[in-house]
Amino acid sequence: MSFVLVEGAVITCVHGGACRLPGPGSTALTVSNAGVLLAGAEAGFAFGSAAAPVPGMITPCPAALPNGQPQPCVTTPTRPAGLTTKLTVAGQPALLDTATGDTVSGTGKGAWTITDPGQQILEAS
Repeated sequence: MSFVLVEGAVITCVHGGACRLPGPGSTALTVSNAGVLLAGAEAGFAFGSAAAPVPGMITPCPAALPNGQPQPCVTTPTRPAGLTTKLTVAGQPALLDTATGDTVSGTGKGAWTITDPGQQILEAS
């Protein structure tokens, strides 16, 4: 079993950039008043840079173009292993703390992982 992600879960890119996922989470299923994040909430998430922080940024992504211009990672959707198979909310799978995916940045392709699910109560598979 893996923990279900909620708003505020921490996503980290291969370069060490880290942010809290803002959501929006589900209003139909919450854990400690935080909405559960459904498949797709992570797709297209842009990490911030030191020059252009984003809400929830913990550590900026240092990825940059060859000329030094910051171009932090942007996420792709999670791989199927990071989605619930038994728990759905409004017909959508929830994201799990095992979620991973690819990123694109100024340095090329990379990857993202979840380093904190945002809660330690609800587990699912």
